[in-house]
Amino acid sequence: MSVLAKAAAAIDLVARSHEPVRLSDAATALGMPKSSAHRLLGDLVDSDLLRRDASGRFLLGIRLLTWGQAAESSFDIRGLALPHMRRLSELTGETVNLHVPQGEYRVCVATQAGANIAFAPVVVGQALPLGIGATGKLLLAFSPEPLRTDVLEELRRTGRPVPSADELARIRGLRWATSQNEQEVGMSAGATVVTGVGGKVLAALAVGGDVERLPQARLDALREDVLRAASAIADGITGAEG
Repeated sequence: MSVLAKAAAAIDLVARSHEPVRLSDAATALGMPKSSAHRLLGDLVDSDLLRRDASGRFLLGIRLLTWGQAAESSFDIRGLALPHMRRLSELTGETVNLHVPQGEYRVCVATQAGANIAFAPVVVGQALPLGIGATGKLLLAFSPEPLRTDVLEELRRTGRPVPSADELARIRGLRWATSQNEQEVGMSAGATVVTGVGGKVLAALAVGGDVERLPQARLDALREDVLRAASAIADGITGAEG
């Protein structure tokens, strides 16, 4: 097997995994000595094709997102979402972002700046941790239990606020999460899930802005607007996948 084929197999392995991949598991799955797997995965990390989490496990790298954005395909969540994001931004006057989960992180794949910009917009391709902010808590709430456990342990270890089990359950029930002064002081946000075929959570749609313009009462009032936009995106996704 060529070096390129081995690299592709390693990336495929990480992409198919529902959680970060340990070196020993990668070596076993790839059928190579642990030392060889370490070198291969290390080279992929150096090339930003993979990255490591705080525990040294492997996730997809940001460079793959850049490649994905450049690739033409019949199914493009950003292309399907952007018209609805623009309408939501025009309706609310606030910035709208779309994030996809990636292991212990969430990655911004699309953003639409609102008329009322008080913060530097999230950069497309930027990775932020799960569990922090409306979008982070939302995607954490819908993550597999082993991943939730790892993220919560990391938040405790680093002294960050830890969402309770009751809060995460409430988020799942409402399909809605809010935050104020969490991701950034002075910033407020609300987020809901975007689903695909079978109700699988594919992304999070969020509206955010200055906390003075978006107090909790206004976030609650905007919930139905954000849910409608997410539902419209989901309809487009299921139609494209079908």
